[in-house]
Amino acid sequence: MCLFGKKSEQIDIDNIASVVIIEKTQLYINRSRWGLSFGATIGDSRVMAMEGSTPAGAEIKFSVTYNNGRKEIVKAMSGTDLCDRLLQLALDPAPVQNSRQNDDKEYSPVSLGKNELPAGRYLIGKDIPEGTYDFTWVWGHGSMEKYQNDHDTTLGACTFTQWIGNRYDYEARQCINVKCVSGEMLVLSGNIIVRISKSKPVELDL
Repeated sequence: MCLFGKKSEQIDIDNIASVVIIEKTQLYINRSRWGLSFGATIGDSRVMAMEGSTPAGAEIKFSVTYNNGRKEIVKAMSGTDLCDRLLQLALDPAPVQNSRQNDDKEYSPVSLGKNELPAGRYLIGKDIPEGTYDFTWVWGHGSMEKYQNDHDTTLGACTFTQWIGNRYDYEARQCINVKCVSGEMLVLSGNIIVRISKSKPVELDL
């Protein structure tokens, strides 16, 4: 990083990504003013000198970042072409391009496969045969619940509930060995697809 100002021909204006104003210092020039003072009587006069200062512009310090990531500190005097250009970049930066790369990717629609269930209500014994099943996450996020009957759900009627997905810690990707009895209602909520398969029998070798 450069600690002090650089010559304008060394600054690559066209490749500047951003400019930040760090500080502004007002400069002054000391001047002496001379004059003659007259008294109330003849011969009562004297020469006087007075010191004073007048503004002489301002020095502005900028932090400059280039497109390649390089940074440097640049000093410029107010009123110069370099200072005006850096002030313009600092106070009116160029619009930032949208970097969301996902928007540029081609969208692939999701389609249901064999034994895959989208969100909906499924009556055990009619829509799904009675049995014990494994449910595996395929796509999306939502929840799976099982109720005692196909009527409107009430407090205490829920026999199974689980958030399904792959984004959060509380979401499961698989629900294993879920017993589904005829007359129960399986409810998939959200924007989700799960795959249903028969559970393997438990094998014990004790």
